Amino acid sequence: MSKKVVFVIGVVSFAMITLGLLWIPNPINKLVLSEAKANGYMEYSPAEAFDLARRICTQCHSDDRIKLYCPRCGPPFIAVVPHMQTFIDNFKQTKPNIHFDNITEHQAVAIVQVWNAVIGNWEKDFREQDMLTLIGHYDLLAKLYKTPVKERKIEWALSQRDDLKIGHMSGLEGAQKNLGKPENNPQGAPAAK
Repeated sequence: MSKKVVFVIGVVSFAMITLGLLWIPNPINKLVLSEAKANGYMEYSPAEAFDLARRICTQCHSDDRIKLYCPRCGPPFIAVVPHMQTFIDNFKQTKPNIHFDNITEHQAVAIVQVWNAVIGNWEKDFREQDMLTLIGHYDLLAKLYKTPVKERKIEWALSQRDDLKIGHMSGLEGAQKNLGKPENNPQGAPAAK
């Protein structure tokens, strides 16, 4: 066979194997899609963002601590998440034996929208200049801050679900009870753990 034929067969074979790995459910597929979403090449669905927020944030905080966060406790989530990214980086340096997942800025955008929808969005209670100072050099979060809530796909979708509202958004006790009930989590909806 000529070199051209071998080259074409090699390229076609590589393309077929790559597509097969991406479309057939397997660990490589999951890793590739996860990295694509974490780096902003694909969008998170509301359910995926909910699971991401719970997985990332419960590395350091209990569910109860997150659920009890309120406007009196500190700044809005859009200002808190960048500081959590810095905290994770610092903690990884001081405790190298403990594994913590980092937060990319694209993940931060999804996580902020989840907690805004589920616990509360009090961004409008702060001056824009103060918020942008708190957000710092995170351009995607600054862009999210300037985006109306109705145009934030994840936040808007989750905010329409009364069964997910916790913390000061609804009666804390009732919301926590509803999160665990299967009838309140239709198929495809994020479920509490």
